[in-house]
Amino acid sequence: MMKKMLTLLMASLLIASTVSVKAVCSDDGAAAVGKTNLHTKDYYRDIMKREITFVKRAALDCGAIGMYAPAVSDYAGMELPAVDGISPDEYKTWRSAKVMPYFSDTAVLGVIRADRAMGTAEGKEVCLNYIDWYISRMNTAESDVNGVAGTVYDYYIFQSDDGRTVSLPLYDAYASQYEGQANPYDYDSTDSYAALFLQILFEYADVYDSTFLEGREDVVDALINVLEATYVPTLGLTYAKPSYAVCYMMDNCEVYCGYVEAAKIYSRFFGNEEKAEQCRRRAETVQEAICTAMWDGENNAFLAAVDTSGNNIYDGNDLTVFYPQATCQLFPVLFGVISPDDPKAVLVYDRFKEMFCGGRKGSDWLNIDAGGAYPWCILLRAVIAMGDLETADSFLSTVKGRYIGMNHTYPYYCAEWGHVLVSATELYALAPDDDFSESSAEPEESSQSDGEQPESSAGESVSADPEKKSGSLGWIIGGALAVAAVTTVTALKRRKK
Repeated sequence: MMKKMLTLLMASLLIASTVSVKAVCSDDGAAAVGKTNLHTKDYYRDIMKREITFVKRAALDCGAIGMYAPAVSDYAGMELPAVDGISPDEYKTWRSAKVMPYFSDTAVLGVIRADRAMGTAEGKEVCLNYIDWYISRMNTAESDVNGVAGTVYDYYIFQSDDGRTVSLPLYDAYASQYEGQANPYDYDSTDSYAALFLQILFEYADVYDSTFLEGREDVVDALINVLEATYVPTLGLTYAKPSYAVCYMMDNCEVYCGYVEAAKIYSRFFGNEEKAEQCRRRAETVQEAICTAMWDGENNAFLAAVDTSGNNIYDGNDLTVFYPQATCQLFPVLFGVISPDDPKAVLVYDRFKEMFCGGRKGSDWLNIDAGGAYPWCILLRAVIAMGDLETADSFLSTVKGRYIGMNHTYPYYCAEWGHVLVSATELYALAPDDDFSESSAEPEESSQSDGEQPESSAGESVSADPEKKSGSLGWIIGGALAVAAVTTVTALKRRKK
């Protein structure tokens, strides 16, 4: 009899602990992956689907993708010109969006990556339309203000309800304010724009349509021409644009990636090994320059920017400054210039995390309190590259609660969506399979506006995620069984008396 009671005791305790642990692990889709609790795939899939949907909302009829969803703006204080016989008084009443291809490229890259991860083609059309728009807007040497073929301007694009479109380069929109002086509103850079577009050309063809690039070698040639236009042979780096001779760390990491992708395009889709090899060699040169000419040995850190002679353009290298000094440290690992186990990568990442993920007010990237209003989701990709999944998932949960679940409030714009998409695909690949017992219903979104180009930041921040319940039912059942076990012990003691 005593053996039976001891068996019952052991079984009760085992069941109690099993039920309790299961309840904790299955809460909100979280499950252990190594030492890190990642959500299940359904959590990241939901984020990807929401972001693809919002990229579609930001797409204009012409194919361009705005920084925010199109909305009516007054353009106060700007003397806009008539375009194609349409007066500004008329087209300013239409919905419009600012289009900066550098940011739009990232949104498109994120959509492509998400479709590849999910095995879908939900974003194929919006990506193709954007690529076609970009190609149609590539300048000739005659039309570009700096005489470089293949560049693309930033635009204000207006669209009417009856299907008319006005595309106004920012250069023309600000012309009246810069009469007789240099107008800076052409493009933010030329090197980064071309480099990122090369990346999405390769990935679109790789994911959606292997025949897409047929007959378009001239397009890739033009993009390489843009990179070469600001390349400094004595330094091995590119400067931002013809009218601004500063070599940025961030840009050159993107340029390295652009040359790598161009080599793949020439080799795989055009069978042009000569051009492919030229791009590979150029990528290696840029890579070496980043790791040497832009490495500050005295401070064990990368330089944010140098001039065309390789001199630091800043007074020292103050790594307490979030942008650009601190943020640029993570770009080499983000774009594959160095590997995550490279001593430089480990050093700069550990320092960044100590300085900007420690909860200090004004210096807390992890809680979106650093570098101004923007969340800087691009850094999330570097965190994942470094294998710090706990930090990555924590930041993504904050973004989900503050922006994604609040209908993409300002200043969460298209490039941020793209970086979140890229990051979500990487976490999705590592996440455990979905728990079939969970509801597949999508959570409700706030009734706030759809982030349509607001003039200022939207209200107070919200919590990163609803407070998690620790599997109450499981603990109740476990507790009941534990009580039963205690009762068994009491009875056993009485029998012994």
